[in-house]
Amino acid sequence: MTYPALDKGSTPSTSATPKRYAGYTVYDPLGQKIGSAEEVFVNLEGAPEYIRLRIGLFGMKSVLIPVQFVETEEEQSTLTLQ
Repeated sequence: MTYPALDKGSTPSTSATPKRYAGYTVYDPLGQKIGSAEEVFVNLEGAPEYIRLRIGLFGMKSVLIPVQFVETEEEQSTLTLQ
């Protein structure tokens, strides 16, 4: 399975900038909203590794999700956990 928007072969300047997915709505595999994306963390080569999500009431909690568990939908500005 490939993740076009979070492609590990892409350069950080085009697709994995830390704020690229800020504000994207995040859904669980059943389609229920669980929070919003805040930031992408990249490794030393510039490949995306984790996405920080704001979850919970008023977005008071934050969690890191490995990018291999996320599928993106650019047109709808959403991320779905797989």
